[in-house]
Amino acid sequence: MQIIDWSRFLKKGLLPENKQLTGGLPTGSQLVSSMTVGVFDGVHRGHQALIRRVVSYNANNMPDPGEGCSTENTFVPVVVTFRENHKSKRATDNILSFRQKIAMFENLGIKITIVIDFTETFRHMTGLEFLEKLYKHANIGFFAVGSRFRCGYQQDTGAQEIGDFFTSRNIPVEIIPEVMEGSLPISSSRIRRAITDRDFPLAETMLGYQLTHSPG
Repeated sequence: MQIIDWSRFLKKGLLPENKQLTGGLPTGSQLVSSMTVGVFDGVHRGHQALIRRVVSYNANNMPDPGEGCSTENTFVPVVVTFRENHKSKRATDNILSFRQKIAMFENLGIKITIVIDFTETFRHMTGLEFLEKLYKHANIGFFAVGSRFRCGYQQDTGAQEIGDFFTSRNIPVEIIPEVMEGSLPISSSRIRRAITDRDFPLAETMLGYQLTHSPG
């Protein structure tokens, strides 16, 4: 899996460095991305459903060499995430370390991860500005977003606005519903509470894996 810092992404987009990720896509060619975005703390079952949708869209839309399709139309699954959870006061508040999270993305089939450092400049960026940058630099062919996801300064942009943004640009988009456990949706904050309460069976049920292991 290739990791791209946000600053490099804004300069070069998704130019491939590792040809093994792209099936030999020529250097200098742009990728077509199937993309999602989020903090993904814990990469729980809800996150996994979202990521698997991005990966399955990629698999279902890979060009067949027999159709004479150009490799420049190859879909590559991409996650946009944050190096740190800006809502956490301490690194120990996170369910997983950054390295563990990245490893899980790779296990789930993600080929490129764009990593954002939550700087003051980024914090004051509106949701629309953020989406415009993704649209400009990522050559997006499909976008999936969780139904409760929000982005932008003071969380000014929600899933519906994100959907409208991409739909208006003729890019397929899906809003993925929450995954439930019992009568409540699975969330990172709910998992953290379960861990604090030492209810590890509930936490692991919501995560979909044991706390000391990554899901396959």
